[in-house]
Amino acid sequence: MTLLTGQDATDLPGGRPRSSAAWGLNALGIAIVAFFFVRNGVLLHHPVWVWVLGSVALAGWAFREFGRSDRVLLAAGVVMIAAGSVTVVPTDSLMIVPVIVGIVLIGANLRFPVWAAAVVALVAVVVVAVTATLEHASLQFVLGTSGGMLLGVLIGFSRRQFRVAAERAREAEREQQRAELLADRSRAARDVHDVLAHSLGGLVLQLDAVEALLEAGRVEDATKRAQDARTLAADGLAEARRAVHALREDIEPEEPTTRTDAMSTGEAIRPSRPTTDHGAGLTALVDAHRSFGGVIVTQGDETLADLDAAHRAAVVQVVREALSNARRHAPGRPVSLSVIRDGDAVDVVVANPTTGGGHGLIGMRERFQELGSGATVEAERSDDEFVVAMHLPVAEVPVEEDRS
Repeated sequence: MTLLTGQDATDLPGGRPRSSAAWGLNALGIAIVAFFFVRNGVLLHHPVWVWVLGSVALAGWAFREFGRSDRVLLAAGVVMIAAGSVTVVPTDSLMIVPVIVGIVLIGANLRFPVWAAAVVALVAVVVVAVTATLEHASLQFVLGTSGGMLLGVLIGFSRRQFRVAAERAREAEREQQRAELLADRSRAARDVHDVLAHSLGGLVLQLDAVEALLEAGRVEDATKRAQDARTLAADGLAEARRAVHALREDIEPEEPTTRTDAMSTGEAIRPSRPTTDHGAGLTALVDAHRSFGGVIVTQGDETLADLDAAHRAAVVQVVREALSNARRHAPGRPVSLSVIRDGDAVDVVVANPTTGGGHGLIGMRERFQELGSGATVEAERSDDEFVVAMHLPVAEVPVEEDRS
């Protein structure tokens, strides 16, 4: 019967559909009670009012199966309890079944007060007691039916607690999905910022160089610079598209359109989805910076061979941001880039005479926090330089078993 199953969901918030098992059990329960109600009524010659009220209680039980709104559910529960409790004594406690079902229905519904089931159960007990007095039924009969109604209250409360826990779990899942969406948007915002800082900043430098070369009459050099600017603009457009597509779950990010694009921009910033082509490490960034007219002095392994793909991608993105800041705030001033292996860690330091700051630095720290490996990045002024310092763990190399 309904009160013994955990599949009933018509009275749940949101009107979720009931399972086939719940429909079948309720239909079976109604059929069994209706059969014995008719059989006993014929044998015991029930008066008309018992037939009418018993039929109303069964009809409320059946109607409850199709209810979705609070009013329908409440009406069905009240009908089952009221009509059923009056006929409990004449039917020799048979009609207590729809009464208990109605109590469970009201008690388990989250839209009704928690005390509602206890109140209607108490009213039903009073009605049964009055009817038992008029019909000269025993005290044990009243106590037995009262125990059944108390059982209905307990079952309704238990199912109510189960539904509260399920609703909390759904809410927690929604909050997690919301947090993941905000994190994705944050990463996409960093993507857009990096595209604007790197591509557009480099494009301005290239166009300035084109203008200067044209004024000097160096048309061939100006043409080459213009071609470089066009390539940079195309790379930036591809990156912008990929950043926007990151906000849409049904569209996969586009593949990088150029080697420079794959090395220095795009999905490389995401530790959770690093691109596979980062073998060149910082080499592409260094070359690009010099092609923009920048001066950079390097020390150490530019390929970042000691880092795994995720950490290498994060370093590439932060260095790209630092070099973009250097070109924007101190064009033509020398930049130093150091990659130092220190035991089980790698330190990457970018220093240039500029002030720095802003959203880009926040994005740097967010990237390293996403790595979840204890890697850190600091950005601050030191004397007359702005220094970006990264500290990352060395990639663990799996030890192969000795098969000799």
